[in-house]
Amino acid sequence: MSKSIPKLLSKTRLMRGYQCLKSIYLTIHNKELEPPVTPDLQFIFDQGNAVGSEARKKYPNGVLVDNPAWDFFGALKKTRKLLKNETEVIFEAAFEYKGCFARADIITYSKETKRWSVFEVKSTTKVKEEHLDDVGLQAWIMANAGLPIEKICVMHLNSDCRYPNLNNLFTEVDVTEELRKRHQSIPPRLTEIFKAVRSESAPDVDIGPHCASPNECPFITHCWVQKNIPEPSVFNLPGIKTKKWDLYAQGIIKLDHPKLSNLTPVQQRVVDVYKSQKRYIDKVEIGKALSTWKFPLVFLDFETINPAIPRYDKTGPYQQVPFQFSAHIWLSPGSELIHKEYLHVSSSDPRPQLIPLLLEACRGEGSIVAYYSAFETQRISEMAEHSQDHKKELEALLNRFVDPLPIFRDFVYDNGFLGSFSLKTVAPTILGEKHSYEGMLVADGSSAQRAYEEIINPETDHSRREQLIEASIEYCKKDTLVMVELVKWLMNETK
Repeated sequence: MSKSIPKLLSKTRLMRGYQCLKSIYLTIHNKELEPPVTPDLQFIFDQGNAVGSEARKKYPNGVLVDNPAWDFFGALKKTRKLLKNETEVIFEAAFEYKGCFARADIITYSKETKRWSVFEVKSTTKVKEEHLDDVGLQAWIMANAGLPIEKICVMHLNSDCRYPNLNNLFTEVDVTEELRKRHQSIPPRLTEIFKAVRSESAPDVDIGPHCASPNECPFITHCWVQKNIPEPSVFNLPGIKTKKWDLYAQGIIKLDHPKLSNLTPVQQRVVDVYKSQKRYIDKVEIGKALSTWKFPLVFLDFETINPAIPRYDKTGPYQQVPFQFSAHIWLSPGSELIHKEYLHVSSSDPRPQLIPLLLEACRGEGSIVAYYSAFETQRISEMAEHSQDHKKELEALLNRFVDPLPIFRDFVYDNGFLGSFSLKTVAPTILGEKHSYEGMLVADGSSAQRAYEEIINPETDHSRREQLIEASIEYCKKDTLVMVELVKWLMNETK
């Protein structure tokens, strides 16, 4: 006897089935295995909702079907009433066909043609392949539910838009013809999905690229544990990309597998260290790299905000804007550290106040040390374009940057890195667990962004705001202090 399923499956769940039949089965029948939504994922959801709300401003006379997400039948009832009244613009209109349920971001009615245009809003800066599957399924449900459709568009963010003029924030891409080509492929896929979710047990789906694409599956840990993937494995090889799945298909998973070959020098080093269980250090090359650095050393780190909807002068969607920096200044090998920092704590543009303080912290002739310096130099170049008053001073900083990351990537390897050369992996492995970020209220760039959004939100409780300010300062300060300790370690190793 096959398992029962809910009377209606939402488009979101059905798209889970497009990605993996096992995933949709588990989310329906083994919900207890699904981890709670992470703060990072919730942040993405909230950002998508904000973009959707912004898109509605293009249609000030639109009517919202405001039933909660779980109220399928209430939303359907309200939509039918609005359609019957020939409401010209409807937000979140609900449709159902053969157990499939979808809500459309925006639909508009033409009294001349008696047909509807569908606008699906995406918080990306281009149309992606998965969007076509998503919108195609939605349009199929709507059309079969009886809605006469004349045009289907994806509305995405326009990367050329610049604040404060948001009139061109969205670009509309007509995908009607492309979706017509895919229309007949939808019923077989849905048949497969419904067959899978009604079966007595979860489909036997192996791990593969679909575990993380187009979105990371919430059951990825559950499925990978079942496969007993060791750590480290070929999946931990730096820069392995899609080749890892070719290796997996051949049964080459462990790093000491005799058939593991054709690796890059960095990948081969990972394998060699795994086999020998001895840390790799090329002291000569480290010394050569460090010999080009000049005191005083300024260890610099930015934290940035990159809102989907631009909010600062001349910025576009997702443009990174620094709101915080930490700088540890090491004048000479025997001197004490000097620390300078700035955290913007209001909703105004951080750059006018941050730039002069940054220039003061970096004043001089020595090297500026940044881990993955491409990020910091790109931000400084962008600030130079923004601030004509400080353009020359900011651009003068660019040729002073040096970077410990390539030194660790090319001349140091420890099994504890697990194939990663990120600061948060390298630091505790080399320096000890006291340099770990575990347990910190603000522990990475994403949580720093979320903390900043809370700090500048006028509705945030005072004590919570003060707690986040302290945690943000502690985190950014730790990033530069950890860099100092890693560089000192490199220098000591070359003595």
